[in-house]
Amino acid sequence: MTQRLPKRPTHVARRKFPYPIFIGALVICIVAAFAVHRHVASSRNRLVFAVVGDSQGRSFVWENVIGAINTASPEFVLHCGDMVASGTRVQYEDFASQTNKLKMPWYPVLGNHDIRGEGLSLFTELTGKDRYYSFLEKGHNFIALDSSQGFIDDLQMSWLMEQLEWNGPKFVFMHIPLFDPLPEVEHSFTDRDQANKLKELFAAKDVKAVFTGHVHIFDSKEDNGVLYVTSGGAGALLYAPPEEGGFHHYALVQVDRDSIKVEAVQVDVEFEEPRIEVMSQEGEKEFTLGELSLLPSLEANSSFENQFGNLRGQGLYVGVPVSTLLSYVGGIRPDQTLIITCSDGYSQEFSYDNVYPSPEWAEIQGTMLVAYEKDGAVPPDWQEGPRLIFAPPDGIYSNDDCALTSSPGQGWNVYKSAGGRWARFVSEIEVK
Repeated sequence: MTQRLPKRPTHVARRKFPYPIFIGALVICIVAAFAVHRHVASSRNRLVFAVVGDSQGRSFVWENVIGAINTASPEFVLHCGDMVASGTRVQYEDFASQTNKLKMPWYPVLGNHDIRGEGLSLFTELTGKDRYYSFLEKGHNFIALDSSQGFIDDLQMSWLMEQLEWNGPKFVFMHIPLFDPLPEVEHSFTDRDQANKLKELFAAKDVKAVFTGHVHIFDSKEDNGVLYVTSGGAGALLYAPPEEGGFHHYALVQVDRDSIKVEAVQVDVEFEEPRIEVMSQEGEKEFTLGELSLLPSLEANSSFENQFGNLRGQGLYVGVPVSTLLSYVGGIRPDQTLIITCSDGYSQEFSYDNVYPSPEWAEIQGTMLVAYEKDGAVPPDWQEGPRLIFAPPDGIYSNDDCALTSSPGQGWNVYKSAGGRWARFVSEIEVK
């Protein structure tokens, strides 16, 4: 088990703000308080392109984003990485099949999800692109970087220095941003010194804008003459409420002779992201799946035995320990009961010992998790999530394990199936 740290038909809504804000020579037109950003540019050639990021295998969202982009008809698309969930051939081929529906050229960069497993070689094979590259469009130099590991390696840095000598407008796009646009979260460069160096370099070399993904929101801000845009809303679980940039979208960029305009175009999808309410007498706290994914998580291969003795649910799960969620509402005492309720009305009761197992129980049942991801897929692509699971060391939560870790009046003593403990579609977690 591996610890992971915090990490209807389609229609397009362009949110409007009642007035523009003028700051010196910089003009900012704000959509929904952040969604349009105008920035001084110097090119005489008008250019319109789209920027996306973090489709991350959620095909039902990505397909809607593609449709919206085709309707807008920009000249090309930049994809800022995390195209797929975990770098497998099937995922890359599915992504390519969908993305081929774009009616204009598209240019990708690698994200941290894309390089898992054999993802790096598959990226080159199926996109025809190198880890880093550049291309010219109407006299603008677009520089694609590989920041998928949270830094730029030495060879890439040397190449970048050469690219920045281009005597014309320059744009950079990569996956992981130099700095995280969300407060108190660190989804950014792991090499802080290099991030600061690049920030200074981009300003000195007259880079017009830097486009990134990785953080699943829209954000746009100017820093020392450079426009920094985060566009991570093409499918992945969202990291913030809509008013803070957490909505599915693509960014439409218009480069004119004297300005750069960036507009976040919201793409509405039919799916409503699940929420989990955690409650006790001491308080309550609600989490979206995106908010869950920002909490310290565990990764574990696990499965369960059903009442017929068959193994089911095999897969690689990512989830948050129930003990972590309960810490937001005061935890649970030995004399209290934990009730897990699902959106379909199903429920299960658990004891203090399941939440905080003794060494003996931990060896049998493992950690009790609320899983939000299985085999790289999240709801709705993973149709049974979020799910309550156990992650024993041997990867199998057997009927014997269930019997040994069920308190009186609970679990095995009510229904003789380990699978009955693995509650699907978790919506409420309550301490009574």
